[in-house]
Amino acid sequence: MPQTMARPLLDILGARWRVGVAAAAVAWDTATGLAGFALSDGTLAIAHPVWPGAPTVRPAAGGGVEVVPGTAAAPPAARVKAHANTCVSVAADPGGGFLTGGTDGRVMQVQVDGTVRALAHQGGPISMVVAGPGRWRAFALRDSVHRVGGAADQIKLPGPVSALALSPDGSQLAIGQPGGVTIWAGGDAPRVLAATGHPCGLQWSTDGTFLACFLEDGTLRAWHWPTTVASDIPAGSVAALCPVAGGGFAAGLAGRVVYWAPPAPQTYACGVPNQSAVTRLGGHPSRRLVAAGYANGAVVLCRPSDTGFMLLRGAGEGAVRALRFSPSGEYLAIGTDGGEIALLTLPDALFRDRGERR
Repeated sequence: MPQTMARPLLDILGARWRVGVAAAAVAWDTATGLAGFALSDGTLAIAHPVWPGAPTVRPAAGGGVEVVPGTAAAPPAARVKAHANTCVSVAADPGGGFLTGGTDGRVMQVQVDGTVRALAHQGGPISMVVAGPGRWRAFALRDSVHRVGGAADQIKLPGPVSALALSPDGSQLAIGQPGGVTIWAGGDAPRVLAATGHPCGLQWSTDGTFLACFLEDGTLRAWHWPTTVASDIPAGSVAALCPVAGGGFAAGLAGRVVYWAPPAPQTYACGVPNQSAVTRLGGHPSRRLVAAGYANGAVVLCRPSDTGFMLLRGAGEGAVRALRFSPSGEYLAIGTDGGEIALLTLPDALFRDRGERR
């Protein structure tokens, strides 16, 4: 994937919104195609990547594709007040809209029309929320995880929760805790996988056969599921992890993205080194493509074991803190702690013409 455009692709096929506060996370509503950004002022910013007069691409006469410039600016992003303080986490709600968690101790259901409903009110900050298949709605509160909705339940952990990851089929929730990972299937007896320190960045592989994390000592660890046989590889300073379509994981090691397919004993470099550290990674849902966001605000697109890259967003406006592909893979949501959110269109033809196949 060579860098073929002098301008970042976001400047050609995307839209930006200045929201004035930091973006912490982002999720996509599957029914409407809207992106919801959790913001530090307690609001959820909601925007659509397509609007009347948006730029697009079409087949070029001589082969390949060409950009059709936009004829109208993107409409303003909607802002919904969800929390009294900071909105720290957001997930796509299985019932439509979004599930948010905030430092005010509330878990809220936010519909795309701006309707807000409280699902839980706790006596402490909600650090993470997760939702998905199996009608899961769960959140982390200090050293406990609570499930809300049809089957209210909770589980106590031996220390602060460091990560949550719902399996692709929604059958179980992986919970990072001091000394390991708890696998919880709602009311059933939990299963514990031992690890050193706090497992961070928990991620299931796209087919659910591996559960991976990075540890405080710089080790990448993956358990083969359901055998729970562990594979370890020394990695160094890991700050981000995401699954790669077709198998394996991408990890951010300082200013470099690497690919690991457990139980392989080595990693492979992706893209090119950056002087700025990787802060977020997002895996395409169906292609072997990884978006990497950096502390200087830049975002690039790369492939496992390939040194080519495509510049999606230039540096500036703070570090990238929110990064997620839409479920279809056609769009990418980006948010920074410098107060900018953005949506980028990634047409299917853009990759077919570069030899990238599903």
